[in-house]
Amino acid sequence: MATVEVRNLRKQYGDFIALDGVSLTAGSGQLVTLLGPSGCGKSTTLRCLAGFLEPDGGDITIEGASVLATPANRRGFGVVFQNYALFPHMTVAENIGYGLRLKKVQKAEIATRVAEVMRLVRLEGLGDRLPRAISGGQQQRVALARALVMKPRLLLLDEPLANLDARLRDEVRWLIRDVQQQSGITAFYVTHDQSEAMAMSDMVAVMKAGRVVQFATPREIYQSPSERYVANFTGEANFLTCTRYAAIRAGHYRVDVAGAQLEVAGIPGIAGTAELLLRPEALRFAAPDEPRAFVGTVVKSAFLGASLHCELVLSTGGNLRLTAPPDHPVAIGAEMGVVVDLGHAWLMSEVAP
Repeated sequence: MATVEVRNLRKQYGDFIALDGVSLTAGSGQLVTLLGPSGCGKSTTLRCLAGFLEPDGGDITIEGASVLATPANRRGFGVVFQNYALFPHMTVAENIGYGLRLKKVQKAEIATRVAEVMRLVRLEGLGDRLPRAISGGQQQRVALARALVMKPRLLLLDEPLANLDARLRDEVRWLIRDVQQQSGITAFYVTHDQSEAMAMSDMVAVMKAGRVVQFATPREIYQSPSERYVANFTGEANFLTCTRYAAIRAGHYRVDVAGAQLEVAGIPGIAGTAELLLRPEALRFAAPDEPRAFVGTVVKSAFLGASLHCELVLSTGGNLRLTAPPDHPVAIGAEMGVVVDLGHAWLMSEVAP
């Protein structure tokens, strides 16, 4: 286990700034996810951590000691890529034990450690198979086992589920989280998939244009985003511009929005135009005359099995998307009221999308 600190990391290619002062910390045994779209700097950050890239500024420390001068092959980190990079002519067990053989570890110890890690990643009985004879999910487990068998100080995972179908992604992501927690290893995980980040992480760093725009727990990122970019990237979101708002106390406001007056939490010290973030699951249908209800006309309704996904055009302007029980009676063109779970509403300064 190790505590990792990234301080003001910078990387530039000509006029392009890939990393613009990235700072974050992974506590011992934590899994930290770097989340964002392509080109935001998340993989560059990971490659600097691994030692594959040399940053132009800043520092990376493990237990307080800088590793920038340490070559990648001497940092003692395990790295798992999205393409697995397995040797096709080696068996599963040989692939997993390859690094140990390079280090001249005794054969008996290699066999013991390979067997242990195969049990950990649920590959028992597959040691004699070649990579082409196992599934994509099993190949990803081999890549994970190959990293773990070296007993790394830090585990780095770069889009490890990108090549798997939806069912396998769910299966392997839970396995990765289980293994990481059981082993107690500190890990950094790169993804553009917000559901992976929310499900697996202790902390999430949402990145944009080479910067970390919010570093917090998954719950804080989702429920209390620092700006619209974060809210949009971490799930479906509705935004309503407030006609008036006033602070009641630090981080709490009374707002007039879409014809209703509400008391909600928000970012302290908001100035200028404010908008209310409403996640679809924080809304429910109600009678149009219910107190504090928004009123609108249903324009879309899609049955998704476990729920209905609906969209309304509000009478005061703007749209709302929300989920409803699958058997809820919703007719296109009907006038409906919508009420808010105030514990899941969030006020922020208006930011361009």
